[in-house]
Amino acid sequence: MWTSLFVLSALFAQDDAAPAGGGGGDGLGGMVQFLPIIALFALAYFMLMRPQMQQEKKRQEMLGQLKKNDKVLTTAGMYGVVVSLEEKEKGDKVVLRVGEDEKAIKIAFTRASIVKVIGDEKPVEASAKS
Repeated sequence: MWTSLFVLSALFAQDDAAPAGGGGGDGLGGMVQFLPIIALFALAYFMLMRPQMQQEKKRQEMLGQLKKNDKVLTTAGMYGVVVSLEEKEKGDKVVLRVGEDEKAIKIAFTRASIVKVIGDEKPVEASAKS
């Protein structure tokens, strides 16, 4: 057991005999230690941050293309029809008509509270049964 520990410590020990200028080694000794950390950051970027940024970009495009008479869903779970919009430069107020009958009411929301436009999504095709 002590022999294997000695061999492992010798393998992972830094070469103290090498000059400070690094003329005797491969030059990557210190960089190799940071490769797992760099790999974790790259993995976190491609698995978490990048998809979230793409989703937010699509959402901003959807909010930018919002127009009168669009059927929408809000974060509160309310379905409504866009009655009026303020221009983005002036504000972000969106007035929705909630309800289908003559007692429909109008409620003001912010653009950010709109989750999706109903009717824009493509229908999911049913898979053929074999």
